Amino acid sequence: MTPRRLVEKPVDLTGDGIGAESVEPSDRVVLVEEPVDLSGPATRTVEQRPLVEEPVDLGPSSDDAAASSDAVPAAETEQSAPSAVRPGRIRRARALDGLRGVAVLSVVIYHLFGNAMRGGYLGVDIFFVLSGFLITSLLVREYGATGRVSLGGFWTRRARRILPAAVTVLVTATAVAGLIGGDVAVKLKEQFVGSLFFVNNWVQIAQSQSYFADTTPRPFMHYWSLAIEEQFYVVWPLVFLGVMLLARRRPVRGRMLVAAVVATVIGAASAAAMVLLYRPDVDPSRVYFGSDTHVFGLLAGVVLALVITTPAADAADSWPRRIGARTAAVLGATVAPIAFVGLIVMFFVLPDTSPLTYRGGLLVACLLTAILVHNAVREDGPVPRLLSLRGLRWFGERSFSLYLWHWPAFIFARQLIDGGGNETTHSAGWVIGLVAAVVSVVLSELSYRWIETPFRRLGFRGVLRSLGGNARRMAPSAAVAGVLVVAMLAGSALGTSPDKSELEQQLDRLAQMQREANAAPPPAAPPRRGLPAGAEITAVGDSVMLASSAALNRRFPGIYIDAAVSRHYSGAEPVLADLEATGQLREFVVLGLGTNGQAFPGQLTRMIRGLGRGHKVILVVPFGPVDGIPQAAQQLIAYVKRRPNVYLAPWCSIAADHQADLGADGVHPLGPGLRFYADAVEQGLRQAVDGRADPSIRCPL
Repeated sequence: MTPRRLVEKPVDLTGDGIGAESVEPSDRVVLVEEPVDLSGPATRTVEQRPLVEEPVDLGPSSDDAAASSDAVPAAETEQSAPSAVRPGRIRRARALDGLRGVAVLSVVIYHLFGNAMRGGYLGVDIFFVLSGFLITSLLVREYGATGRVSLGGFWTRRARRILPAAVTVLVTATAVAGLIGGDVAVKLKEQFVGSLFFVNNWVQIAQSQSYFADTTPRPFMHYWSLAIEEQFYVVWPLVFLGVMLLARRRPVRGRMLVAAVVATVIGAASAAAMVLLYRPDVDPSRVYFGSDTHVFGLLAGVVLALVITTPAADAADSWPRRIGARTAAVLGATVAPIAFVGLIVMFFVLPDTSPLTYRGGLLVACLLTAILVHNAVREDGPVPRLLSLRGLRWFGERSFSLYLWHWPAFIFARQLIDGGGNETTHSAGWVIGLVAAVVSVVLSELSYRWIETPFRRLGFRGVLRSLGGNARRMAPSAAVAGVLVVAMLAGSALGTSPDKSELEQQLDRLAQMQREANAAPPPAAPPRRGLPAGAEITAVGDSVMLASSAALNRRFPGIYIDAAVSRHYSGAEPVLADLEATGQLREFVVLGLGTNGQAFPGQLTRMIRGLGRGHKVILVVPFGPVDGIPQAAQQLIAYVKRRPNVYLAPWCSIAADHQADLGADGVHPLGPGLRFYADAVEQGLRQAVDGRADPSIRCPL
């Protein structure tokens, strides 16, 4: 019998058809038997290779839009690192998956559980930094290995990574919205087309949609961030190659630094544009949705990648250590934990409507994330160990699907459970959130297993070939039939989608009635005891007053009302000035504002002084479970305490006691709620007639 011995052989674990998105397992070895000739002296030496025992994760490294799977697993320690990372690839850093988990959980909590995490929207900016970093790291590695970048290959991998899950959610949610009907089906066509072609953010800007208001539920509102990332994936590789061409006389490393300078300038311009375009008196959705004003997070990741990623094809690590081990350990034990704690604190203390958010808050969050990303790939200190926890990595690996599914699941759960009423929303908001969370996790796991992973590993053609090879089995046939049914339902939903929600239609009707009532001569109705006649009252307000205008006309026949949707104090100022200049301003002036933000410092005083002498002002105290409204209510209560001839209409306390009579947004009155709004105005007018202000108003929010 021929003697045999055990030797190490490298094994390819990827199998056929994995493609460019697979994890590189080139350092795996197995023990195989080989014949040994023992008849003579040993003249042959077997090459010895160190065995590195580490788990190999062949799953994708997914983030909010398109984190790369072109990575190999990180070694357990710097000393046990395997041989050089394959040219064009990047090492897999498990802490990045955990950071993705933190990001997606913060966004889900922010959307599903309201004020539990007011700054959870910052998770999207974490995704931006991660995406910019990973995509640019791949560009650097490919350029360093080949001297070029295959744009076709790059865009194909991104499409293979993003389109299957994104389109699946898009079509399925459209079909479900059509079946449910009502407000969730409003403007589905515009949402669908904008999301399908990754211009959702600009469509919402063009339609003046708000990310922060809750008047009309939009199942694909969250696709705005996916749109920004896809636009970035189209433009940034072209910019990168352009810089490489212009700086071709420099060494490769120098070209990367030039690109980093260019990215820094563009990112600084984007952050400056957000600061300059932001106006505290209007909804901040324009600067939040804008690719021009919100791309700095992606570019923060770009700059980090250009600085720390090596283009050397024979490098043992895609992100080699450039500082001493002792210095790195100190930074990992100090700077990284501070950045992590700072980011977590921002999750809880930085509301989405705060001016600080758009005047540097988002930028600070991105810079803190960049510190954490660098620390995650270097694996120094306690933060990478925390982010490498299996639970966080589980959510991080499924973060793309979870991000896609959670918002439609919430919209549909709220519609089915709430039914458009507000009483259920307030009493069972957490139940709705929990239902949506469970459904989202289940759907994201199914999507991860059966949509993301097959397309990532096999590609479009590979999946089709796989289905064709299993054509005789029932499962592929059922899957095809299911896809056809869902597609037909989605098409029907798109064709029958209404243009406006029920609230918007109602406000349009009321606006027309308001214009007709203002044009008609005031009736000679006698005033009620202790109240002025309608002909003595001018009312200027926002959509809450507009929703209540019919009730105000019935209560005060002849009242002049000028109310408009999304009106802030700044929008009311010119209306009042015009009425005063034309002599149309009556003795009693009712201001129903505050739903869309507080007055600026000194603005209330300026507005009231501009009315001139002889006017009595009634300020309607706003109500609503929306960040900014409680602050606006407290502002009015504090203001009246030191002002003569200014009185309060206690809508805040009355609405709090009758929340079942508000709309689904918890702000606009419906049904009996309209009468209650008129009651609040009446109480304010009685105070004005008596000359005795009552500042003791209870505002529970």
